[in-house]
Amino acid sequence: MMEILAFVILLFLTLRTIVSLVNFFSRLHLPDKKPSSFPKISILIPARNEESNLGNLLETLHKLEYPDFEVLVCNDHSSDNTEEILNWVVGEDDRIHWFLGEKLPTDWLGKNFACHQLAQKATGKYLIFLDADVALSANAITKAVAFFQEKQLSLLSVFPQQKMETFAERLTVPLMNWILQSLLPVILVQKTPFPSVSAANGQFMMFETENYRTSQWHSKVRNQNVEDIRIARMMKSESLKVAVLLGNQDIFCRMYRNFNEAVVGFSRNMHEYFGGARAVMIGFWFVVCSGPLLVWAVLGWTFLSFFMGLVIVNRIVVAADCRQNIAWPVLLHPLQMISFTVIVFYNIYRRFRKDSEWKGRIIKF
Repeated sequence: MMEILAFVILLFLTLRTIVSLVNFFSRLHLPDKKPSSFPKISILIPARNEESNLGNLLETLHKLEYPDFEVLVCNDHSSDNTEEILNWVVGEDDRIHWFLGEKLPTDWLGKNFACHQLAQKATGKYLIFLDADVALSANAITKAVAFFQEKQLSLLSVFPQQKMETFAERLTVPLMNWILQSLLPVILVQKTPFPSVSAANGQFMMFETENYRTSQWHSKVRNQNVEDIRIARMMKSESLKVAVLLGNQDIFCRMYRNFNEAVVGFSRNMHEYFGGARAVMIGFWFVVCSGPLLVWAVLGWTFLSFFMGLVIVNRIVVAADCRQNIAWPVLLHPLQMISFTVIVFYNIYRRFRKDSEWKGRIIKF
């Protein structure tokens, strides 16, 4: 029985490595193309206590080469210097506007309500929702519009190239891409109609305005903590075209600055990487963390060497595809598995606790 389990673990790792190679050779990056037309774009930014991020994002938006766009920021009752930053930037660029969000209704989560308000005020043909910790290259929007038009999409979501400056970030942030790109052939999000084959990232989500307002997507997920993936699933269930790309060299993000922020942030939605099933999340954690020991104990050193070779290939391929330094994921893999363990069990703890604090608000689970 244990021998069968060890071989199943080896097979699972082999399949995940194949998936990572499929994603690598699919080259799912924003193509360097011009759109057929340049309609007005509404760039929409929900912001709550974003004084450390917002200035950098707005500076990159100021440098965009796209000819016709507006930037709307919803100040979601920030208690830091977000408002002061907005007032200064608005004076420098008349394309940028902000407003104070309405009082949060009891049946909404803050980000979803802010996005809903932003969409109602937008005047562009396309809506692009950005998190405040994102930054864009000068031609990122041009490329996104071209791809959106060419593929006749209803939703384009982009996973930004992650910036990591501290050791704590390198212990946690690469886990997101590693899980996604070794479990899901991302091209299938676009090529198949199945809602179960969905992915999205709220850091960059682009919609066609008419479709968004007809369906009111954020209203439909008003109390959902992981709104991005749920919206993608709903759209595919309505036979709408969804695509996911990597933002390499065009869309960047620095998500967290220390270990505690990363654990709290990733634990909010880690189970959604596994279809919302915590049992599957726990099973995956058990396989990837105990797999080497089990393979060694049951099958010996030869199979363990094969196992570790696959792990190294897997980590290098995913890192290269995401434009990350390929050495860190390999060298830090054991420590990243400890980080993954902390995130998984904090996710479980929050589920039993049924609430958590995020940016000064209590979120129910």
